[in-house]
Amino acid sequence: MTLLFFLLVSVVPMQAAASSSVKATIPPFPLKINGQEMDLLHSKYPFLFYKDITYLPLTWNNLQALGIESQWSEAEGLIIWANRNYPVPIRETPPEQDLTDAKRKSGTFSALLSDGPITMNAISIKNASEPYPFLSYQDVTYMPLTWRFVHDILQIDIRWSEKDGLHLIGGQNVFGSLLGDDDQSLYFYSMLSADPAKSVIKMNKSSYALEWKGREDLDKLLGSRSESTTPPPLGGKPVELQRKDRDLYYGDLKIYTLTDSDVWEAADFGPPVHTYTEYSAGDQGVIISINLRLPLPVIGPNYGSTYNIWVKDGKATILKDFRNKLDRVIPNPDGTVWIAAARLPGRNMYIPGTAILGLIDREGNIRTVNEQLDEADVLALGLTNPALPNPAAEDGSLYAVFLGRKKDFSEQDSAGLYKLNTKLEAVRLSDYANGEFYLDKNRTIYIQHANNTIENWTAGETRSWFDYELARME
Repeated sequence: MTLLFFLLVSVVPMQAAASSSVKATIPPFPLKINGQEMDLLHSKYPFLFYKDITYLPLTWNNLQALGIESQWSEAEGLIIWANRNYPVPIRETPPEQDLTDAKRKSGTFSALLSDGPITMNAISIKNASEPYPFLSYQDVTYMPLTWRFVHDILQIDIRWSEKDGLHLIGGQNVFGSLLGDDDQSLYFYSMLSADPAKSVIKMNKSSYALEWKGREDLDKLLGSRSESTTPPPLGGKPVELQRKDRDLYYGDLKIYTLTDSDVWEAADFGPPVHTYTEYSAGDQGVIISINLRLPLPVIGPNYGSTYNIWVKDGKATILKDFRNKLDRVIPNPDGTVWIAAARLPGRNMYIPGTAILGLIDREGNIRTVNEQLDEADVLALGLTNPALPNPAAEDGSLYAVFLGRKKDFSEQDSAGLYKLNTKLEAVRLSDYANGEFYLDKNRTIYIQHANNTIENWTAGETRSWFDYELARME
Protein backbone atom coordinates (compact mmCIF):
# COMPACT_ATOMS: atom_id res chain seq x y z
CA MET A 1 0.00 0.00 0.00
CA THR A 2 1.41 3.37 -1.03
CA LEU A 3 1.21 5.90 1.76
CA LEU A 4 1.22 9.62 1.12
CA PHE A 5 0.40 11.75 4.09
CA PHE A 6 -2.01 14.63 4.05
CA LEU A 7 -3.11 17.04 6.69
CA LEU A 8 -6.64 17.96 7.63
CA VAL A 9 -6.67 21.62 8.62
CA SER A 10 -8.04 23.01 11.86
CA VAL A 11 -11.44 24.32 12.70
CA VAL A 12 -11.29 27.23 10.31
CA PRO A 13 -14.38 28.01 8.22
CA MET A 14 -15.07 25.54 5.45
CA GLN A 15 -14.08 26.75 2.00
CA ALA A 16 -16.97 28.73 0.63
CA ALA A 17 -18.09 26.59 -2.26
CA ALA A 18 -17.27 22.96 -1.75
CA SER A 19 -18.09 20.85 -4.79
CA SER A 20 -18.42 17.10 -5.36
CA SER A 21 -18.25 14.65 -2.52
CA VAL A 22 -15.84 11.75 -1.98
CA LYS A 23 -15.95 8.72 0.25
CA ALA A 24 -13.34 8.27 3.00
CA THR A 25 -12.76 5.80 5.85
CA ILE A 26 -10.93 5.64 9.16
CA PRO A 27 -7.22 4.75 8.65
CA PRO A 28 -6.55 1.05 9.23
CA PHE A 29 -3.40 1.65 11.30
CA PRO A 30 -2.33 3.54 14.49
CA LEU A 31 -1.50 7.25 14.37
CA LYS A 32 0.50 9.49 16.68
CA ILE A 33 1.22 13.20 17.01
CA ASN A 34 4.40 14.02 18.92
CA GLY A 35 4.41 10.67 20.69
CA GLN A 36 0.72 10.82 21.68
CA GLU A 37 -1.40 8.00 20.23
CA MET A 38 -4.58 9.32 18.66
CA ASP A 39 -7.92 7.86 19.75
CA LEU A 40 -9.42 7.23 16.32
CA LEU A 41 -12.70 5.82 17.58
CA HIS A 42 -13.60 8.70 19.93
CA SER A 43 -12.29 11.68 17.95
CA LYS A 44 -14.73 14.49 17.14
CA TYR A 45 -12.70 15.17 14.00
CA PRO A 46 -11.37 11.81 12.89
CA PHE A 47 -8.40 11.05 10.75
CA LEU A 48 -9.60 10.03 7.31
CA PHE A 49 -8.22 7.68 4.71
CA TYR A 50 -8.92 8.50 1.07
CA LYS A 51 -7.27 7.04 -2.04
CA ASP A 52 -4.68 5.32 0.19
CA ILE A 53 -3.76 8.67 1.71
CA THR A 54 -3.98 9.63 5.36
CA TYR A 55 -5.83 12.85 6.20
CA LEU A 56 -5.14 14.39 9.59
CA PRO A 57 -7.60 16.78 11.27
CA LEU A 58 -5.90 20.00 12.27
CA THR A 59 -8.09 21.17 15.04
CA TRP A 60 -6.82 24.04 17.17
CA ASN A 61 -5.10 21.48 19.39
CA ASN A 62 -3.35 19.77 16.48
CA LEU A 63 -2.34 23.08 14.89
CA GLN A 64 -0.74 24.12 18.16
CA ALA A 65 0.95 20.76 18.65
CA LEU A 66 2.51 20.75 15.17
CA GLY A 67 3.61 24.39 15.15
CA ILE A 68 1.29 25.47 12.31
CA GLU A 69 -0.58 28.76 12.09
CA SER A 70 -3.56 29.66 9.91
CA GLN A 71 -6.06 32.37 9.13
CA TRP A 72 -9.16 32.58 6.95
CA SER A 73 -11.02 35.42 5.29
CA GLU A 74 -13.65 35.73 2.57
CA ALA A 75 -11.25 37.67 0.36
CA GLU A 76 -8.09 35.53 0.72
CA GLY A 77 -9.50 32.18 1.75
CA LEU A 78 -7.34 29.84 3.84
CA ILE A 79 -3.72 30.85 4.56
CA ILE A 80 -1.39 28.37 6.29
CA TRP A 81 2.20 28.87 7.40
CA ALA A 82 4.84 27.37 9.67
CA ASN A 83 5.50 29.12 12.96
CA ARG A 84 7.34 32.46 12.55
CA ASN A 85 7.32 33.56 16.18
CA TYR A 86 10.47 34.19 18.18
CA PRO A 87 11.19 33.01 20.73
CA VAL A 88 9.67 29.85 19.38
CA PRO A 89 6.86 28.33 21.47
CA ILE A 90 7.72 25.35 23.66
CA ARG A 91 5.15 22.54 23.93
CA GLU A 92 5.50 21.61 27.61
CA THR A 93 2.52 19.21 27.64
CA PRO A 94 1.55 16.33 25.31
CA PRO A 95 -0.94 17.13 22.53
CA GLU A 96 -4.56 17.41 23.61
CA GLN A 97 -7.26 15.57 21.68
CA ASP A 98 -10.81 16.57 20.76
CA LEU A 99 -12.71 13.54 22.02
CA THR A 100 -16.32 12.52 22.46
CA ASP A 101 -17.84 9.85 24.71
CA ALA A 102 -19.60 8.22 21.78
CA LYS A 103 -17.64 5.51 20.04
CA ARG A 104 -17.40 6.15 16.32
CA LYS A 105 -18.65 3.38 14.08
CA SER A 106 -16.54 2.13 11.22
CA GLY A 107 -17.73 2.74 7.70
CA THR A 108 -17.46 5.48 5.11
CA PHE A 109 -17.70 9.25 5.49
CA SER A 110 -18.69 11.84 2.89
CA ALA A 111 -16.17 14.65 2.48
CA LEU A 112 -16.31 17.55 0.01
CA LEU A 113 -13.70 18.90 -2.37
CA SER A 114 -12.75 22.48 -1.46
CA ASP A 115 -12.55 25.14 -4.16
CA GLY A 116 -11.87 28.36 -2.25
CA PRO A 117 -8.48 30.16 -2.30
CA ILE A 118 -5.73 28.30 -0.43
CA THR A 119 -2.21 29.63 0.22
CA MET A 120 0.59 27.81 2.00
CA ASN A 121 3.77 29.65 3.02
CA ALA A 122 3.04 32.20 0.27
CA ILE A 123 2.49 29.44 -2.33
CA SER A 124 -0.91 29.43 -4.04
CA ILE A 125 -2.40 25.95 -4.17
CA LYS A 126 -4.35 25.03 -7.32
CA ASN A 127 -6.73 22.60 -5.66
CA ALA A 128 -8.57 21.64 -8.85
CA SER A 129 -5.36 20.21 -10.31
CA GLU A 130 -3.99 18.64 -7.12
CA PRO A 131 -3.89 14.82 -7.33
CA TYR A 132 -4.91 14.74 -3.65
CA PRO A 133 -7.03 17.82 -3.10
CA PHE A 134 -7.98 19.76 -0.01
CA LEU A 135 -11.20 18.40 1.48
CA SER A 136 -13.87 19.61 3.87
CA TYR A 137 -15.61 17.46 6.47
CA GLN A 138 -17.82 18.61 9.35
CA ASP A 139 -17.05 22.24 8.49
CA VAL A 140 -13.32 21.60 8.82
CA THR A 141 -10.91 22.19 5.93
CA TYR A 142 -8.65 19.26 5.11
CA MET A 143 -5.26 20.34 3.76
CA PRO A 144 -3.21 17.91 1.64
CA LEU A 145 0.28 17.35 2.99
CA THR A 146 2.49 15.79 0.39
CA TRP A 147 6.14 15.31 1.35
CA ARG A 148 6.78 18.79 0.00
CA PHE A 149 3.98 20.32 2.05
CA VAL A 150 4.57 18.35 5.25
CA HIS A 151 8.33 17.98 5.41
CA ASP A 152 9.87 20.62 3.18
CA ILE A 153 7.52 23.56 3.85
CA LEU A 154 6.06 22.94 7.29
CA GLN A 155 9.06 21.01 8.67
CA ILE A 156 6.87 18.25 10.05
CA ASP A 157 8.53 14.84 10.24
CA ILE A 158 6.61 11.88 8.86
CA ARG A 159 7.54 8.45 10.13
CA TRP A 160 5.97 5.17 9.13
CA SER A 161 6.39 1.57 10.20
CA GLU A 162 4.25 -1.51 9.69
CA LYS A 163 4.25 -2.06 13.45
CA ASP A 164 3.60 1.46 14.79
CA GLY A 165 1.74 3.06 11.90
CA LEU A 166 2.02 6.79 11.09
CA HIS A 167 3.73 9.29 13.37
CA LEU A 168 3.74 13.07 12.78
CA ILE A 169 6.29 15.16 14.69
CA GLY A 170 6.25 18.94 14.52
CA GLY A 171 6.52 22.14 16.54
CA GLN A 172 9.31 20.80 18.78
CA ASN A 173 11.79 23.57 19.54
CA VAL A 174 13.78 23.09 22.78
CA PHE A 175 17.00 22.24 20.91
CA GLY A 176 18.65 25.48 19.78
CA SER A 177 21.79 25.88 17.69
CA LEU A 178 24.74 23.52 18.06
CA LEU A 179 27.43 25.30 20.08
CA GLY A 180 30.36 22.86 19.92
CA ASP A 181 31.69 19.48 20.95
CA ASP A 182 34.40 17.66 22.88
CA ASP A 183 35.54 14.03 22.78
CA GLN A 184 32.38 12.66 24.38
CA SER A 185 29.56 15.17 23.86
CA LEU A 186 27.75 17.68 21.67
CA TYR A 187 26.46 20.93 23.19
CA PHE A 188 23.30 22.75 22.11
CA TYR A 189 21.77 26.05 23.10
CA SER A 190 18.54 25.48 25.04
CA MET A 191 15.33 27.38 24.36
CA LEU A 192 14.46 26.78 28.02
CA SER A 193 17.35 29.02 29.05
CA ALA A 194 15.04 31.37 30.98
CA ASP A 195 15.89 28.87 33.70
CA PRO A 196 19.67 29.45 34.13
CA ALA A 197 20.14 25.79 35.07
CA LYS A 198 18.77 24.77 31.65
CA SER A 199 20.94 26.99 29.43
CA VAL A 200 22.71 24.20 27.53
CA ILE A 201 21.79 20.66 26.43
CA LYS A 202 24.72 18.25 26.66
CA MET A 203 24.27 15.12 24.51
CA ASN A 204 26.53 12.11 24.91
CA LYS A 205 27.76 11.04 21.47
CA SER A 206 27.61 7.31 22.23
CA SER A 207 24.50 6.86 24.37
CA TYR A 208 22.57 10.00 23.32
CA ALA A 209 21.88 10.61 27.02
CA LEU A 210 21.00 14.24 27.75
CA GLU A 211 22.11 16.48 30.60
CA TRP A 212 21.37 20.09 31.47
CA LYS A 213 24.28 22.52 31.84
CA GLY A 214 24.06 25.99 33.37
CA ARG A 215 24.72 29.58 32.37
CA GLU A 216 28.45 29.36 33.15
CA ASP A 217 28.81 26.52 30.67
CA LEU A 218 26.95 28.56 28.06
CA ASP A 219 29.25 31.54 28.59
CA LYS A 220 32.28 29.26 28.25
CA LEU A 221 31.01 27.72 25.01
CA LEU A 222 30.12 31.10 23.49
CA GLY A 223 33.49 32.49 24.54
CA SER A 224 35.33 29.68 22.78
CA ARG A 225 33.62 30.63 19.51
CA SER A 226 33.90 34.42 19.77
CA GLU A 227 36.09 36.42 17.44
CA SER A 228 38.15 37.69 20.37
CA THR A 229 39.68 34.25 20.97
CA THR A 230 42.68 32.75 19.20
CA PRO A 231 41.77 31.67 15.65
CA PRO A 232 41.54 27.92 15.09
CA PRO A 233 44.41 26.09 13.38
CA LEU A 234 44.65 27.10 9.72
CA GLY A 235 42.38 30.04 10.56
CA GLY A 236 45.00 32.73 10.01
CA LYS A 237 46.80 35.07 12.38
CA PRO A 238 46.98 38.86 12.71
CA VAL A 239 49.61 40.57 10.59
CA GLU A 240 50.84 44.14 10.26
CA LEU A 241 50.71 45.93 6.92
CA GLN A 242 52.42 49.22 6.20
CA ARG A 243 50.30 52.02 4.77
CA LYS A 244 51.83 54.68 2.54
CA ASP A 245 49.13 57.15 1.51
CA ARG A 246 46.57 54.76 -0.06
CA ASP A 247 48.97 51.90 -0.70
CA LEU A 248 49.19 48.87 1.61
CA TYR A 249 52.48 46.94 1.81
CA TYR A 250 53.24 43.41 2.98
CA GLY A 251 56.91 43.77 3.75
CA ASP A 252 58.33 45.55 0.72
CA LEU A 253 55.58 44.38 -1.62
CA LYS A 254 52.63 46.64 -2.45
CA ILE A 255 49.58 44.39 -2.38
CA TYR A 256 46.60 46.77 -2.49
CA THR A 257 45.64 50.39 -3.18
CA LEU A 258 42.68 51.77 -1.26
CA THR A 259 39.85 53.18 -3.37
CA ASP A 260 37.68 56.23 -2.63
CA SER A 261 35.01 54.00 -1.09
CA ASP A 262 37.67 52.29 1.05
CA VAL A 263 38.71 55.56 2.70
CA TRP A 264 35.25 57.13 3.03
CA GLU A 265 34.55 58.23 6.59
CA ALA A 266 31.23 58.28 8.41
CA ALA A 267 30.80 61.78 9.81
CA ASP A 268 29.95 60.79 13.35
CA PHE A 269 31.78 57.47 13.55
CA GLY A 270 35.15 58.04 11.90
CA PRO A 271 37.19 56.13 9.31
CA PRO A 272 37.00 52.41 8.55
CA VAL A 273 38.58 49.99 11.00
CA HIS A 274 41.33 47.97 9.30
CA THR A 275 41.92 44.31 10.16
CA TYR A 276 44.69 42.31 8.47
CA THR A 277 45.03 38.50 8.62
CA GLU A 278 47.76 36.25 7.22
CA TYR A 279 47.11 32.65 6.16
CA SER A 280 49.91 30.25 5.35
CA ALA A 281 49.45 28.50 2.00
CA GLY A 282 52.46 26.19 2.42
CA ASP A 283 54.66 26.07 -0.68
CA GLN A 284 52.08 28.26 -2.45
CA GLY A 285 52.98 31.35 -0.41
CA VAL A 286 50.55 33.24 1.82
CA ILE A 287 47.11 34.80 1.58
CA ILE A 288 46.54 38.22 3.13
CA SER A 289 43.00 39.21 4.05
CA ILE A 290 42.21 42.92 4.33
CA ASN A 291 38.94 43.84 6.05
CA LEU A 292 37.66 47.42 6.14
CA ARG A 293 34.63 48.05 8.35
CA LEU A 294 32.95 51.34 9.16
CA PRO A 295 32.07 51.42 12.89
CA LEU A 296 28.41 52.13 12.22
CA PRO A 297 25.51 51.18 14.52
CA VAL A 298 23.64 48.74 12.31
CA ILE A 299 20.90 46.17 12.84
CA GLY A 300 22.39 42.81 11.97
CA PRO A 301 25.95 41.85 11.01
CA ASN A 302 28.39 44.48 9.79
CA TYR A 303 30.96 42.63 7.69
CA GLY A 304 32.44 45.64 5.86
CA SER A 305 34.54 45.06 2.73
CA THR A 306 37.09 42.27 2.43
CA TYR A 307 39.90 41.81 -0.08
CA ASN A 308 41.84 38.53 -0.16
CA ILE A 309 45.24 38.68 -1.81
CA TRP A 310 47.48 35.76 -2.73
CA VAL A 311 51.17 36.56 -2.35
CA LYS A 312 53.71 34.25 -4.00
CA ASP A 313 57.17 34.79 -5.48
CA GLY A 314 56.98 38.56 -5.07
CA LYS A 315 53.63 38.85 -6.86
CA ALA A 316 50.26 39.90 -5.35
CA THR A 317 47.02 38.57 -6.91
CA ILE A 318 43.55 39.61 -5.73
CA LEU A 319 41.29 36.59 -5.31
CA LYS A 320 38.17 38.09 -6.89
CA ASP A 321 35.96 35.08 -6.14
CA PHE A 322 36.60 35.48 -2.40
CA ARG A 323 34.92 38.70 -1.27
CA ASN A 324 34.35 37.75 2.38
CA LYS A 325 36.36 36.66 5.39
CA LEU A 326 38.20 33.37 4.95
CA ASP A 327 37.65 30.69 7.57
CA ARG A 328 40.45 28.26 6.74
CA VAL A 329 43.36 28.00 4.31
CA ILE A 330 44.44 24.35 4.26
CA PRO A 331 47.76 23.19 2.72
CA ASN A 332 47.44 19.54 1.67
CA PRO A 333 50.12 16.79 1.58
CA ASP A 334 50.09 16.73 -2.24
CA GLY A 335 51.00 20.43 -2.51
CA THR A 336 47.49 21.70 -3.21
CA VAL A 337 45.79 24.25 -0.96
CA TRP A 338 42.11 24.62 -0.05
CA ILE A 339 40.75 28.16 0.40
CA ALA A 340 37.43 28.08 2.22
CA ALA A 341 34.83 30.59 3.40
CA ALA A 342 31.73 29.51 5.33
CA ARG A 343 28.39 31.08 4.49
CA LEU A 344 27.66 34.31 6.32
CA PRO A 345 24.67 34.76 8.64
CA GLY A 346 22.42 37.69 7.74
CA ARG A 347 19.86 39.42 9.89
CA ASN A 348 17.22 36.70 9.48
CA MET A 349 18.90 33.99 7.42
CA TYR A 350 22.17 33.04 5.76
CA ILE A 351 23.33 35.27 2.90
CA PRO A 352 23.13 33.31 -0.38
CA GLY A 353 26.31 32.99 -2.42
CA THR A 354 28.77 33.51 0.45
CA ALA A 355 29.98 29.92 0.99
CA ILE A 356 32.96 29.62 -1.36
CA LEU A 357 35.45 26.77 -1.73
CA GLY A 358 38.53 27.05 -3.93
CA LEU A 359 41.74 25.14 -4.60
CA ILE A 360 45.27 26.16 -5.57
CA ASP A 361 46.67 23.20 -7.52
CA ARG A 362 50.33 22.15 -7.56
CA GLU A 363 50.96 24.23 -10.69
CA GLY A 364 49.67 27.38 -8.97
CA ASN A 365 46.29 27.58 -10.71
CA ILE A 366 43.25 28.65 -8.70
CA ARG A 367 39.76 27.24 -9.31
CA THR A 368 36.61 27.36 -7.24
CA VAL A 369 34.25 24.44 -6.80
CA ASN A 370 31.41 26.96 -7.08
CA GLU A 371 32.47 27.95 -10.61
CA GLN A 372 33.44 24.49 -11.79
CA LEU A 373 30.19 22.84 -10.65
CA ASP A 374 27.95 25.92 -10.96
CA GLU A 375 26.96 25.98 -7.29
CA ALA A 376 26.01 29.24 -5.57
CA ASP A 377 27.09 27.87 -2.17
CA VAL A 378 29.52 25.08 -1.33
CA LEU A 379 29.45 24.44 2.41
CA ALA A 380 32.72 22.77 3.39
CA LEU A 381 32.12 21.02 6.71
CA GLY A 382 34.16 21.73 9.82
CA LEU A 383 35.31 25.25 8.92
CA THR A 384 33.73 26.94 11.92
CA ASN A 385 34.43 24.21 14.49
CA PRO A 386 37.37 25.47 16.59
CA ALA A 387 37.78 21.99 18.12
CA LEU A 388 38.64 20.53 14.70
CA PRO A 389 42.30 21.24 13.84
CA ASN A 390 41.94 20.42 10.14
CA PRO A 391 38.62 20.00 8.31
CA ALA A 392 40.40 18.03 5.56
CA ALA A 393 41.19 14.32 5.88
CA GLU A 394 44.73 12.97 5.71
CA ASP A 395 44.46 12.67 1.92
CA GLY A 396 43.26 16.29 1.66
CA SER A 397 39.64 15.43 0.90
CA LEU A 398 36.79 17.54 2.29
CA TYR A 399 33.14 16.91 3.05
CA ALA A 400 30.86 19.56 1.59
CA VAL A 401 27.14 20.20 1.25
CA PHE A 402 25.69 21.55 -2.01
CA LEU A 403 22.35 23.32 -1.68
CA GLY A 404 21.23 22.62 -5.25
CA ARG A 405 21.21 26.20 -6.50
CA LYS A 406 23.19 27.44 -9.48
CA LYS A 407 25.25 30.61 -9.31
CA ASP A 408 22.24 32.49 -10.70
CA PHE A 409 20.25 30.92 -7.79
CA SER A 410 18.03 28.82 -10.03
CA GLU A 411 17.45 25.28 -8.80
CA GLN A 412 19.24 22.17 -10.05
CA ASP A 413 19.35 18.51 -9.04
CA SER A 414 22.64 18.64 -7.16
CA ALA A 415 21.65 19.09 -3.50
CA GLY A 416 23.34 16.74 -1.08
CA LEU A 417 26.44 15.74 0.83
CA TYR A 418 29.64 15.25 -1.18
CA LYS A 419 33.23 14.19 -0.71
CA LEU A 420 35.68 16.33 -2.70
CA ASN A 421 39.24 15.32 -3.47
CA THR A 422 42.14 17.59 -4.41
CA LYS A 423 41.46 17.01 -8.11
CA LEU A 424 38.07 18.66 -7.54
CA GLU A 425 36.30 15.39 -8.21
CA ALA A 426 33.01 15.21 -6.30
CA VAL A 427 31.41 11.98 -5.06
CA ARG A 428 27.79 12.32 -3.97
CA LEU A 429 27.25 10.55 -0.65
CA SER A 430 23.65 11.63 -0.08
CA ASP A 431 21.02 13.65 -1.92
CA TYR A 432 19.79 15.17 1.35
CA ALA A 433 20.81 18.74 2.15
CA ASN A 434 18.24 19.88 4.73
CA GLY A 435 19.27 20.56 8.32
CA GLU A 436 22.46 21.92 9.86
CA PHE A 437 25.47 19.72 9.10
CA TYR A 438 28.30 19.54 11.64
CA LEU A 439 31.71 17.84 11.46
CA ASP A 440 32.89 17.14 14.99
CA LYS A 441 36.47 16.95 16.27
CA ASN A 442 36.51 13.18 15.57
CA ARG A 443 35.36 13.78 11.96
CA THR A 444 31.90 12.35 12.62
CA ILE A 445 29.11 14.01 10.65
CA TYR A 446 26.01 15.07 12.57
CA ILE A 447 22.88 16.69 11.16
CA GLN A 448 20.62 18.79 13.34
CA HIS A 449 17.10 18.52 11.96
CA ALA A 450 13.97 20.36 12.98
CA ASN A 451 11.88 19.05 15.88
CA ASN A 452 14.65 18.24 18.39
CA THR A 453 16.08 15.60 16.05
CA ILE A 454 19.80 14.80 15.88
CA GLU A 455 21.20 12.43 13.27
CA ASN A 456 24.61 10.79 13.45
CA TRP A 457 24.99 10.45 9.70
CA THR A 458 28.26 8.55 9.96
CA ALA A 459 26.75 5.87 12.21
CA GLY A 460 23.31 5.89 10.59
CA GLU A 461 21.55 6.69 13.88
CA THR A 462 18.83 9.25 14.67
CA ARG A 463 17.32 10.38 17.97
CA SER A 464 14.39 12.72 18.71
CA TRP A 465 12.99 14.23 21.89
CA PHE A 466 9.65 15.91 22.54
CA ASP A 467 9.42 19.34 24.17
CA TYR A 468 7.31 17.99 27.02
CA GLU A 469 9.91 15.29 27.77
CA LEU A 470 12.71 17.86 27.91
CA ALA A 471 10.66 20.28 30.00
CA ARG A 472 10.21 17.53 32.62
CA MET A 473 13.86 16.44 32.54
CA GLU A 474 15.75 17.29 35.73
